[in-house]
Amino acid sequence: MKNEEVIVLGDMVDLAGHKSRMYRTKIEDLTANGLFLAGVPRFGGAPMPLHANEDIYLVYYRESGRFIVRMNVVGFEKRGDIRFVWLYQKTQPYKDQRREVFRVPVSRVIRVCEHPGQDETALQEVETPQEDVSSRDLSVTGISFLTKKDYPVGDKRLLLIYILENKDEDPPFTVSATVVRCMALRESGKNLVAMKFFGLGKSQREFISKFVIEEQRKQLKQKRLVEGV
Repeated sequence: MKNEEVIVLGDMVDLAGHKSRMYRTKIEDLTANGLFLAGVPRFGGAPMPLHANEDIYLVYYRESGRFIVRMNVVGFEKRGDIRFVWLYQKTQPYKDQRREVFRVPVSRVIRVCEHPGQDETALQEVETPQEDVSSRDLSVTGISFLTKKDYPVGDKRLLLIYILENKDEDPPFTVSATVVRCMALRESGKNLVAMKFFGLGKSQREFISKFVIEEQRKQLKQKRLVEGV
């Protein structure tokens, strides 16, 4: 395995049991014999349910992809008011090769807003944007972007995506999305956030699908012109 693909001190990682959700935490310490110390992650105010000798999965991210390693809960440690968990690495990391759908590289303005929850009637009336960012890629099922903020995995957001580029004249495409990945990029000092859409209607899905296909055609045509094919 390449050096840049191993787990290092300070990595933001996701922990998950066999049937539990992802919990985000940080690698605070590591030893030469394969032990890793991380804060016991919390979600919604409740800590992740962890038990001694339990096997869990640790997921981390690099520019080259998503890596998974099997860990065993060795024990716990408390420092002040913070509880930590010691993990033993049982397997070598392996790269997750899954790719659900085709993603097209595309830069579009995204306005990230708080999600109104169950009140779907409020989707068009959001007045509290968190930030404006530029997309990195887009597919029928989700979108990714770079940001300096940290978005917890599992959090829901409302996205206003200006797909037609003319931000001042064209209305945004409004969609609900869940954070599925938040990866720290050391080179840029930013986080790469991947979000998965949910609650898409048929017309919304068709709109994104047509846009992705058309954008793919444009990029392939441009590539042929550059390469002189």
